Amino acid sequence: MTILDLAIWFSLLGLLLTLYLMWFTWYCWPALLHKSHCAWCWQSLHLMQWYPRRWSSTICKRHDRRLRAQSAERRARRLAGTQLPGEVRA
Repeated sequence: MTILDLAIWFSLLGLLLTLYLMWFTWYCWPALLHKSHCAWCWQSLHLMQWYPRRWSSTICKRHDRRLRAQSAERRARRLAGTQLPGEVRA
């Protein structure tokens, strides 16, 4: 391999790494930030004591779907006149 071949190879490698980092930044980073700031995920992993106070409490899509399903189930039970064992009516 000559020096020119090595220069071309490293140039292509640098270009591919740059493109990969751009793709990661544009598409994956916002999703990771949203997931990493979900207080429900931290609580389910028993890490709530290390949750930074300066972060706003957001919720990821998985927990959002779960909470909406629980809320719909509670609403349906309330309309049907039954309640869960731990629920207290006001």
